[in-house]
Amino acid sequence: MNSTLKSIALVLAILAGITLIGWAGWAISVAVSGPKGQGDAIKTKNSAENWTRAQAKFEELHQGIQSADKKAELAAERLKASPNDVTLQQQHAGVQSGCIGLVAEYNAESRKFLSEDFKSIDLPYQIDTTAPAFDCK
Repeated sequence: MNSTLKSIALVLAILAGITLIGWAGWAISVAVSGPKGQGDAIKTKNSAENWTRAQAKFEELHQGIQSADKKAELAAERLKASPNDVTLQQQHAGVQSGCIGLVAEYNAESRKFLSEDFKSIDLPYQIDTTAPAFDCK
């Protein structure tokens, strides 16, 4: 009977030990989650896959904005020649809307942690829509 009580006590002690180890592991993972998360984010940001993707995206967006701005200018010229043409009004509005969307996407990418540092040196940090080259008019 004495050995049975010792066996039960040993099993309970082992279960308590396993439980304590589990709680300790959880507590440690919570304690280091902040620094680990920041470190993981920096690793992801600095990965070759991320910076090549980000740089390519900025190039594509910048070219898309330039193209959309020129299309908006052409649409404005056509609309100026026929100001009452509803189709030309809609085309102009659509091209402007697309251009504005591309500018907003470029500016948002410029502020994202994973892509803010990976623009070519000749690209602007953000697009200024008051500049004639990017006014989408």
